[in-house]
Amino acid sequence: MHRPIAVFLLAPALFAQSGPAFDATQGAGSTPSAIAAVSTVASTPVSSLVASWSDNFNRPNAPTLGPDWLPQAGSFGIDTNRGWASASSIQWTQHATAASSYANAVASMDFLPKVQGSSLVYVALVFGISPTNDNIFMKVQDNDSNGFYDRVYFYRGINGSPWTGQTGTSFPLVTPTVSGRMTCYFTNNGDTANIDIDNNFDGTVDEHFQTNGVLNVAPTLGTGFGISCYNNPAVDNWSASDGTTAAPSTYCTAGTTSNGCAASISASANPSVSLASACNIAVANVEGQKSGLIFYSVSGQLIQAWNATSFLCVKAPTQRSSTQVSGGSVGQCDGTLSLDWNAFQTANPTALGNPWSAGNKVQVQAWFRDPPAGKATNLSNAVELTYVP
Repeated sequence: MHRPIAVFLLAPALFAQSGPAFDATQGAGSTPSAIAAVSTVASTPVSSLVASWSDNFNRPNAPTLGPDWLPQAGSFGIDTNRGWASASSIQWTQHATAASSYANAVASMDFLPKVQGSSLVYVALVFGISPTNDNIFMKVQDNDSNGFYDRVYFYRGINGSPWTGQTGTSFPLVTPTVSGRMTCYFTNNGDTANIDIDNNFDGTVDEHFQTNGVLNVAPTLGTGFGISCYNNPAVDNWSASDGTTAAPSTYCTAGTTSNGCAASISASANPSVSLASACNIAVANVEGQKSGLIFYSVSGQLIQAWNATSFLCVKAPTQRSSTQVSGGSVGQCDGTLSLDWNAFQTANPTALGNPWSAGNKVQVQAWFRDPPAGKATNLSNAVELTYVP
């Protein structure tokens, strides 16, 4: 079944620990961390990284998931166009072809109510599976067995244990949920493991959790991806990416100004969540000595007439950068507009889309004065960016 892919927009909020102070699938000896996680404010849905591998499980009921999956423990099958774990206790399966360095990997999956049996369930995404089955394991769990997923856990190994140097093992959800979408990925050059929870499938991340110290175990990790479940929950819409994103891509049509200029926008690179590389927006062929600005959206592409020749190419709501003067010569097409994307976002931490996460898409366009034109203004074409770690 198809649902929006979750995205990653984060904003801090503290909350108290809730639920039993242990992992109910491991017994009372496992004590979660009391470190607070992060909850997010509502934001406009955006897309994630392009999936390199995916499975929406839309096929007839079957006792297996099919040839793309290699069962390792327990059993998985298809039930009403969903995957589900059909045995008991800890089960896991590895994707047959998906492979990526864990540090660049991103994976998502819907976690759904149980199909049958005990309400003590978890759904997990598994990264970095090695030939010896070493891995990083991130799960969301109904730890209270009451029909609501209420806790996340970070382990080394399948439902395993904390790794050396880990900064937190388990965190409570602010809002327990009967279902949702989890997206897991790594930042800080692979040292930080992240779980994002979208609890209503609207494409907006509602809660974010993270822990550090993954580099302490990185030398023994492999490249495989997997799914793990406890007892009989259903899952859906699995996808995984090796972190590859398309280069910034232009779209839409620039307006032709009263002096015959067609402003053209470009980006030097995709922006980075960790600010690892520069991202500079440049607009060429702007009319000289005109006031203008660069603005953006996180809501998607649009092609809507603006005046006789130009189009609004980004959906509302939008965020404006500061006004600037294009330079160049009056009546000529030698003006330019520019924006240091990283500097703007750093200086404006509450601007639309902040804080950013890998996979977020941004649509960017330029506006400038052109008094003889319709609305006394004109617009460039647009460029779409995709955030990388």
